[in-house]
Formats: sequence, structure tokens, C-alpha cells
Amino acid sequence: MSDTEKKHIRSNDRPILLYAADIIAKHPFLTTAVACLLCMSLTSTSKVSGISATVPVLTFAFCGVFGTSCICYKSPTHNKKQLYTVLCIASVLFALSFGRMLIDSNRPQLVVLMSGIAFIIASSIYLYSIKALNTKRLVLLLFILGFLFRFAYIMSVKLPYRQHDLGSIEKMDGHLGYMAYISYNLRLPNTDVRDIYQFYHPPLHHIIAALWARILNIFGMEQKYIWENVQILTLYYSSCCMILSYKIFRRMKLSGTGLVTAMAVICFNPTFFILSGSINNDILSITLILGALYNALCWYESRSLGRIICTALCVGFSMMAKLSGWMAAPAIAFIFIFVFFKDIKNFKKYIVQFSVFLGISIPLGMWWSIRNLIKFDVPFDYVYELSEKSGQYIGNVPVMKRLFDFNPYQLQNVGDQFKFYGGKYNEYNPLIALFKTSAFDELYTVSYYPHVAHWDKILFWSVVIVGLISFFAMIYIWFNDRKMNIIHKIFTAIIYTVYMLFYYRFCLQYPQVCTQNIRYAVPAIVLGAYFFGRMVSDLGKCKKKKFRIPAKITAVCLCTIAGIYCLSSSIFYYITFMS
Repeated sequence: MSDTEKKHIRSNDRPILLYAADIIAKHPFLTTAVACLLCMSLTSTSKVSGISATVPVLTFAFCGVFGTSCICYKSPTHNKKQLYTVLCIASVLFALSFGRMLIDSNRPQLVVLMSGIAFIIASSIYLYSIKALNTKRLVLLLFILGFLFRFAYIMSVKLPYRQHDLGSIEKMDGHLGYMAYISYNLRLPNTDVRDIYQFYHPPLHHIIAALWARILNIFGMEQKYIWENVQILTLYYSSCCMILSYKIFRRMKLSGTGLVTAMAVICFNPTFFILSGSINNDILSITLILGALYNALCWYESRSLGRIICTALCVGFSMMAKLSGWMAAPAIAFIFIFVFFKDIKNFKKYIVQFSVFLGISIPLGMWWSIRNLIKFDVPFDYVYELSEKSGQYIGNVPVMKRLFDFNPYQLQNVGDQFKFYGGKYNEYNPLIALFKTSAFDELYTVSYYPHVAHWDKILFWSVVIVGLISFFAMIYIWFNDRKMNIIHKIFTAIIYTVYMLFYYRFCLQYPQVCTQNIRYAVPAIVLGAYFFGRMVSDLGKCKKKKFRIPAKITAVCLCTIAGIYCLSSSIFYYITFMS
């Protein structure tokens, strides 16, 4: 028998679940897009009647039993009956329990979430039983859970709630008005962008959303659901951030338990939940920035023209979505300069490639600003500025107090503080606000969601602990870890420094509570997750005999902290789904 025939026989013996996992792993962006389109069928409804609840209950029970049969069909004989029995019983019991919940609550997002969790549990048990639960598949299961939480979030968020700078169609302002204007007129606004709220932003996200709205209209979707379904786009972007984070981590040689831990932090990060439901341009820009960073790392290894074109497109389009996309450029420029001088004998090749990069990224990233400068004399760095009478102005607080005041009273309420939202004071410390908004954004407070009492504190302090550990792990690894590539160290140091300096400059230049938000420094979350996972990985691989046991204990403690972080994030937002 030939090797090809043997390989074919072995491939036919593989369970169907492993085939599905391999397909998703090979085409993550495509399968995520398909999943988002399938999910769209559920976003146009918010309630299910008690009588009709029996249909999804019976369907889920049937699918559970049938799916279990398919999964077990090619399982090893010695565990087939046991696995089949356990999973069938679990499927039926869960179907009945979530059916009862569905009838009581009329919340389909909980049905979706609970169904997905049941699938993940069943899949985990099965993969573990056949010894196929490796790092890659464990990350895939985390990705599916992260996707489900994001989808459940957008199902629970109806416009205009929990948005940033939304505006309205009636007034034709804000991000929603910007999208609607392009959708209705099929052209960009031909007016001074400073005259209309939020119209100064580059238009990539708004053009995509406008075209998406027209497509949904052509297919007959009701008007009241069309703009809600822009969240399908932001769901896709947020899910792509998980994929790109994984690719960046792998490119920087993170593996094993450290990789799983880092991905768990990303998949269950509250900021990405919130951005998946926010229809402004933040999440598209962030996704493209991560794409630019990933492709730059790939180019560092391959030096290929294709990779530099991908990097240029990501940088250009990220700036076309939001001008802050330029902040990926310094770290990318460092890699270009380093490779140029290291391989100076091939300087002609790099001059051509860098010319191509500039020829693509600058026109894409700068055309909007140049247009507005020429037509309306709008400065390149124009940002809409709130007045001192906005109700959230904090310019009267001394700068030194804003930077270094960590009085405990600021932590009595762990939600971001706005006086006009019922807060006792206006949040003024950028670092404390960074932690608060990374857990809750601006409105997830006990005042609005009394059922989250106690869980909000657990989530907040787990965010603080994970953040601080990530920061100190980053500093330690930069200066002490000889295993990490020096280029990766400098690359990450530049990214972190640029984003944090810009964040603090932005907070001080525009002294309003709303400028102190993690959404202006999201790539720092990805870096934090990487260094947290890297520390777990390095501790687990400690080879010095006298430090081996303490290192492993510390690694277990870090994994436990990450687990608490993920669990508290899941439970907190699960409670908000029910509120």
C-alpha cells in the first residue's frame, strides 16, 4: 500500500469535529464572516413567545443528540458508549433548562450564549477524551466563546444605547448621521466638516456601513433593523481582533500555556465586547492597526513585496478609518530601518519596497485630511472639542493632581464617574480612568445595573491586577529575557510608548472625562496580554532546579488570576444581558 493511500485512510478515520476545527483554523477570517452573516438572522428580533420557545428547545435537543452521534461515530471503541451517553444526557438536560429560561426571560441572546457554552463543553470533553485537545484547538474553543459573548452583547445592545458620539438620522449628525448621509446620497459631505458633529472623521468605516445599509435595504430588511445591523460589521471587526492577536502572538514565538492564557485575556476582554456593539469607527481602525503590526512582523521575516503591500494597505486604511491609525507607523518604521541597515547590500530592493509602501499608505491615509485642508482650511490635527460648559470639563483640576492623585475615594465606586450620569465627581485621573473604562466603559455602573453589585468590584480589581502584572512582566522581559528577539522587544516598546504618550497627551490637551477612555489605547491591551502570557510561558519552562517549583507555582497563580479575570468578565456581562 502506498504512503498516499495510508494517509487517505488515516484522514478518513478522523472525527468530523476535527475536520471542522481544521477548516476554521485554515480560513479564520472567512469562517468568521460566514458566522456573522448567519448570526444576522437573529439580530432582527428581541423576543420569543413562550409557545414558540418549544421549537428551539426541541431543535436543540435533537441537534445535541444527532451531533453527539456524529461526533462519536468514529471515536475509539473503548470510550464511544460512555461519551455518547454523557453528551446525549447533557444535551437534553441543557435544552430543557435553557428552554425554561427562554420562556421566562424572552432573551434570545441568552439562548445563543448558553447553546454555545453547551457546545464548547461537549466539544472539550470529546477532544480531551480522544487526546486531541491541543493548544491550537483550545485557542479555537476560546475564540468561539469570545465570539458568542460578543454576539450576545450586540443582541442586548439596541441603538442608541451604549454608543459613543452616535448622533441621529433626524439631525443628520454624529456617526449614525454620517453613515446615513452617505447611504442616502451616495457621496461624501461637501461642507466644512467642522460644522457637523463628528463629520471630521475619515470616512472608510462610514462608507462601508452605508453600503452595507443599502445592501440590507435591497434584500428587504425593515428600516428599523438596518442601522442595528451595522453591529454585524463591528462584531466581525472585533472578532478579527482575536484572530490577529493570535497571529501576532504566534509570530512573536508565544506558545503552549502562555499562548492559551494570553488568548483567554483577549477573548474575554470587556473592551472588545463593548467595541463589538459600538457602531463608530474605533474598532475598524483598531483591527487594521493590528493587521499592520502583524504584516510588519511577517515582512521582517520574509522581506517580501507582498507583505509590505499588505502592511501599507493596513496602515493606509486604518488612517482612512481614524487618523490615529498613524500610531502604528513608528514601530513599523523601526523594523524597516533596522532591516535596511542590516542588509545594506540589497539596498536597492528595500528602496523599491519602501517607495511602494509610501506610495500606497500616504495617499490612502492622508487624502481626507488634504481634501479638507484645501477645500475648507481644516488643520490636519483637527479634533472636535467640547466646551468648558459640557458638564464633564476637568481642565480646572491641576495637572499634578490629575497625574499623581490616587486617593482611595476614587475607588469607592469602580465605575467611571460623570456628574451628569449621577457620579459624585468627574473622573480626572487618566490611569484610574484607563482601568475603569477597560472594565466597564462609561455607563456600566451599579447605578444603571444594580444587579452587578460585587461582581463589578471583582471584575475591576482583576483588570487592575492583570494590567499591573502585564506591565511589570513587560518591563522585566524587555530588560532580562534573553530568549525574546531584541527586535520584538524594541518593536513592542515603541508601540506601547507611542500609545501611552498619545493617551496622556490627549487627556491633558482635551480635559474632558470622555477623553480618558481605553478605546484610545486598545493596542496596549494586546501587548499586555502577550507579556502576561509570555511570563506564564517563561515560568513554566524554568530550567534552574532550585527555582523550578516556585516558578511553576507562580505560573499556576498567574493562570488562576487570568481565569478569575475571564470568569468575572463573563458573569458581569451575562448579568447585564439579563438586565
